[in-house]
Amino acid sequence: ILDILERRGSGQTALVVYSANAFTVTPLTTDTDTIAAQVSSLTSDLLPVRGDKRTDLVLEKAGELLRQAGAPDGQVILLTDGLDHPAAAYDAARALRGQGYTVSVLGMGTAKGAPVALADGGFLKDAGGAILLPKLDRAGLSELAAVGAGRFVTAGLGDRDIEALSADE
Repeated sequence: ILDILERRGSGQTALVVYSANAFTVTPLTTDTDTIAAQVSSLTSDLLPVRGDKRTDLVLEKAGELLRQAGAPDGQVILLTDGLDHPAAAYDAARALRGQGYTVSVLGMGTAKGAPVALADGGFLKDAGGAILLPKLDRAGLSELAAVGAGRFVTAGLGDRDIEALSADE
């Protein structure tokens, strides 16, 4: 997120997080320093409602923020490992595209998956207590970016991923 903010330059940016619901951390602002200050407090156990990742709801929230600001165009960048409700996410991306906004995706993780560390030193677990190993859904996320007329890029070391997302902005 910090790399995206640093590369962002001018224009308005917002930060929205999600799981079963979408929550605005910072509304659209030109003050990326304020957004950057919030990033260190973001943890996977921060959200008050857990459950399936509702990517459709976060995309709808992003569109709502853009419309409220009167933005005729804009780019939504989603950072995630996969989609729990792909059809709903594709519909939301299609709706954003129809409103003049693009949806790009920075895919987080690997095909093999890895545990998600929590602030208390433990790992994210499912309802049965087993440690979750989220895996990167490259195909689903690539499709989401295509439907949203954006780009799909896998996160990696260095700046190549952010440069690819930012190309031709």
